[in-house]
Amino acid sequence: MGWNWEVFWYTIIALALILAFFLTLWWFFSLKKKAVKGPSHVELYFDENFRRIINEWDLTSRDKVKEFKKGMAKRLGKVDSDLSGLENRRKGLDNRLGALEKEISLMEGS
Repeated sequence: MGWNWEVFWYTIIALALILAFFLTLWWFFSLKKKAVKGPSHVELYFDENFRRIINEWDLTSRDKVKEFKKGMAKRLGKVDSDLSGLENRRKGLDNRLGALEKEISLMEGS
């Protein structure tokens, strides 16, 4: 019994076709699994418990930061206007104090 090259090549081709078939099936199912893949367990946990986690860890949301920023701008505007008013009053008081000092120095000099 000798070596039969024809059977050898048919066997190699058949094995290559079977391997190609299984690789194609594996590729198809892996693509389908990726396309249908849902959220992970971690994503589901954070979706359910996000508000509680934010409160427990003393974190804040982006919306609250925006509200705080708007409120801070309003408060700073109010403080700025208050400071302007106080500076004007101080100038008036400085003028009055200067006038009083003049009067006192005139009274002491007489």
